[in-house]
Amino acid sequence: MPRSYGKREGLLPPKKLNANEETNNEATQSPTTTIRLLACASGVGLIISAIMTAVLSVLNSQISILDIAVIIISACVSIFALVLESNFALVQTVRSAVTRNVPICGHMTWRGGVYTTAGLLNFSFLDPLHIVVGIFSTGVGIYMIRVGKAAGEHLAKLRASITDEKALLKAFMRYDENGDGYLQQEEFESLMLSLGVELDRDELDAIFFQIDVDNDKNIVYDEFRSWWNTTSEARVTLS
Repeated sequence: MPRSYGKREGLLPPKKLNANEETNNEATQSPTTTIRLLACASGVGLIISAIMTAVLSVLNSQISILDIAVIIISACVSIFALVLESNFALVQTVRSAVTRNVPICGHMTWRGGVYTTAGLLNFSFLDPLHIVVGIFSTGVGIYMIRVGKAAGEHLAKLRASITDEKALLKAFMRYDENGDGYLQQEEFESLMLSLGVELDRDELDAIFFQIDVDNDKNIVYDEFRSWWNTTSEARVTLS
């Protein structure tokens, strides 16, 4: 029996989807430095700046409240970045627990705000290391905020295209191309393309990270439904 493509779901038939995929195939598969890798680099820079601040304070035999604030905040944000942004297997369990219990940590806009704040704080010290770390961390944070806002708008479009749980399940099953019960990033990208939404690698990562609560790089139906129900109640908050 041929599938029907309801207008209510906002999903395009496969022929149009394939045309979109062919047009964007080269752009989406080209190797680029991901935003999360940049955030990890920012985390490394922040921990170095925290250590240097502590060392200089000891050598000068004086430490101010500002020194303490920079040391503590830089160190905490560094750990935060390495846990939430890295792909190390050792931190996956911790990352899953954090994003499950504190959902806002899965929102790139909020994480970008944290990195921007830590970066700006480093400008309190007018030495080359802190200035470089401050510029880099602030730049990464601002870029993440921009990507997060775009991701939020795309998620709002996805939420609006699915009217009820029946349509939700239908969309999930339709784009679970290999029938393994998961939506992988490529399959989720196809779902978004069917809505006419073209995502770059960073936007796709931001959206996927927000829905994939356990961060196993697969979206199961329960995660998809949980996200849909949450945004239904909250009227879709920006990422």
